[in-house]
Amino acid sequence: MIITQLFQTPIDAKLIDIFTMQERSTLNHAHKEIELIYLIKGTLRVKVRDVAYQLNKQDFLIINSNEPHSFVSNADNLFIIIHFNYLQLSSLLSQENIIFACNSSEVRQAESEQLRRGIEELLSVYLKQPHSSVVEVLEKAFKLISILQSFYLKSQRNVAVNVDSLERGNSQRLNEILGYIQANFREPLSLEEVASVQYITVPYLSKFFKKQTGKTFSQYVNKVRLAYAVNELVTTNKSITRIALDNGFPNLAAFNRVFNDHYQEKPVEYRKKKMQVLKREENSVIEEAAYENNEVLQELRYYLKQTEAQTVVLYNMEPNRETHIIKMGKMKAFTKYWNKMINLGYATDLLSSDMQEQVVLLQNELGFTYGRFWGVFSDEMHIEDCSGESISYNFSNVNKVLDFLVNHRLKPYIELGPKPKILSKKFNHSLFLQTSGKKTLSEWRGLIKAFLLNCVERYSVEEVETWYFEIWSPEMDPMREQRDEEQKRSSNRHNPGQFEEYFTLFGCLKTVISEIVPTAKVGGCGLTMDLEKDRLEFFLKQWKEKDVHPDFLSVYLYPIELDSNSSNIKKKNVLSVNPDYIQTKLKQVTNALEHSGFENLELNVTEWNISISNRELLNDSCFKATYIAKNIIDNLNGYVNMMGYWTCSDIFSDFKDAKSLIYGGAGLLTKSGIRKPSYHSFMLLKQLGEILVAKGKNYIVTKKSGDRYQIICFNYKHFDYAYYLYPEGTVNVNEQYNIFEDNEELRLSLEIQGVSNGTYRIKERKINRCQGSVLDEWLNFGSVDDIKPDEVNYLKQKCVPYMKVDHAVVDNNSVILTGELQPHEVRLYELTLLFRG
Repeated sequence: MIITQLFQTPIDAKLIDIFTMQERSTLNHAHKEIELIYLIKGTLRVKVRDVAYQLNKQDFLIINSNEPHSFVSNADNLFIIIHFNYLQLSSLLSQENIIFACNSSEVRQAESEQLRRGIEELLSVYLKQPHSSVVEVLEKAFKLISILQSFYLKSQRNVAVNVDSLERGNSQRLNEILGYIQANFREPLSLEEVASVQYITVPYLSKFFKKQTGKTFSQYVNKVRLAYAVNELVTTNKSITRIALDNGFPNLAAFNRVFNDHYQEKPVEYRKKKMQVLKREENSVIEEAAYENNEVLQELRYYLKQTEAQTVVLYNMEPNRETHIIKMGKMKAFTKYWNKMINLGYATDLLSSDMQEQVVLLQNELGFTYGRFWGVFSDEMHIEDCSGESISYNFSNVNKVLDFLVNHRLKPYIELGPKPKILSKKFNHSLFLQTSGKKTLSEWRGLIKAFLLNCVERYSVEEVETWYFEIWSPEMDPMREQRDEEQKRSSNRHNPGQFEEYFTLFGCLKTVISEIVPTAKVGGCGLTMDLEKDRLEFFLKQWKEKDVHPDFLSVYLYPIELDSNSSNIKKKNVLSVNPDYIQTKLKQVTNALEHSGFENLELNVTEWNISISNRELLNDSCFKATYIAKNIIDNLNGYVNMMGYWTCSDIFSDFKDAKSLIYGGAGLLTKSGIRKPSYHSFMLLKQLGEILVAKGKNYIVTKKSGDRYQIICFNYKHFDYAYYLYPEGTVNVNEQYNIFEDNEELRLSLEIQGVSNGTYRIKERKINRCQGSVLDEWLNFGSVDDIKPDEVNYLKQKCVPYMKVDHAVVDNNSVILTGELQPHEVRLYELTLLFRG
């Protein structure tokens, strides 16, 4: 153990003392000076009142005046303690009751770096003694105090006293009462005296104090007195009677009683044992002090030399910060269109207990309104019985699916048409294709009628009328196994007869549905993303001429770009080079709707993703989190009623080649139920408010009722040119982050002007390669295929976003948020006003 006081001058006694400490553990004690702890090496456990803090290298913590605290140190550490003279500091800051909230684990990075530099500059001056002047010392001391005042000092209007009852209530009156106790505990103190100071009655004060602190008034006062008395008991030679009287106990008997209740022994016995321990430690220090003192100072000088070099690089290499000023003005409400619907997959998948378990998880945490599925009439559902003279129907499997959804607050969004189940490895390569048998119009009519009557009887017509029914068109879906027919189809692009089969089927089915559930929404048809503007308008105008019109238009949006020229179908990578592809296509669709007479038609994006591939490892990467955030925020323009992500789980694409934990499935969850960055992105987006304050290229600011604000920012990177030279899905798992335009951090600063003054609680969450990324954690784990259940559970716990909470006082109606976002990072800030200023 070693304690070294570095500097002694007359100014020291007036303002600061600095100590180096090593291998130091202390008993619970308190003092008037404000104490700043800064850890150079190793670890240190600090207990302040009843709260324990674990400090690691470069962590810092302030202990306010008269706060009981203790240290538990390891055998190889080095830390600095700076004592600020309370009276001098109070005079400098022109504030009577000084309270700091300063803990490196709860401080934003930019502010913590400023404080670290201030501490290290002060230490550098001290280490130059005796050559450093008092002026140099004061310059660095005042700079450090200025940083503390700017970022960590609580104003008297918003002081939050750190006491046991903080979780249970933190009113201004309680702060004043506790402050009065701290200032007067050495004097005879009674409920009557405090009640008169607060202008309240004694019974009210007694009840209020017990409710807020969990202790009676006398219990709390005795606890404060005891903390200070114990410190003097082991650090001074005062008599026990003198200690008792000096710390507010009326007599020795009262002190003995309170002490024995807490420590189960008498003060004289406690002092005797502790003094023996301290004596042994003191002898050890005397024997080793000279050697250790020199070693400690050398170690401190080496540390400061290293950090000084790093600081120079930081100043010279800092990139420009992207700054945005947001003024509170006219705001408008918006609808969260992205979580109205989620694609669940093929109907038979929903009979699986694994799939149901994941849907329940997803619904409980993300909370979608509609669950979309298809293949409801596939052969595997065993609905049609043709053994008799006429067809009969068995809807038991369908009812299992519908019961499951309705019981978990998911309204069915049912694709009624003959849409197949396709597992695509890339655009023109399918691993698996599952289709349904063809039906005549008469067979369709009988099946749909029987199905709806079953649903109405089971769930009521009022419930079924809230469902959506979509009718798929094989002519319009790009994910069919018919790429070799592209040349033939391109020559038939403007033939009116090409859509007739679909229009006939749609008209037949909608008529049947409207007869049984008149107000249910019926639409279609899954428009492809490769429709050119002229063919899209041509299709819609043809539909407008029919007698039966859709209640909504459904669109699939995958950023795939095809050309009518067949030679371009053989491109190595068909993903779009346009980072704003979805935004561009939505504008194109809305324009086509206006030109064809469907300007008021509801528009639903029933499927969207980066690719139709279920073997694209981008689906498992952090890139996917920013892709989701960017496209949802970019398209917050009122064009779209709902936008259904494809798809919820990798169970949909689990096939014989899916041996690894992750294999590029398009789900929000892996087949083992591990949350992907895409899942976490939806979770952060869920926290947004319903009132739009502002949005920009890399951020969105929203508001909930009251003074509650939510800010999401992201650092999206698009692919570089070289990526398009290789077939989709062929990039090695270890090279997933080498295919982007750059890997630069985004240095973002948002200033939100016009907020209410007061104390805010700031909650920060973020997803990046170090926090919440299943792909990166799996790579760190060893990329093993033979993963065990306990290892899956470990990754489930590991793959979560980073989270921290801070508090800040706003006194100029402005909040400034700064951050350095890693490539492919999504970050959420939630600001909640606790106390008005």
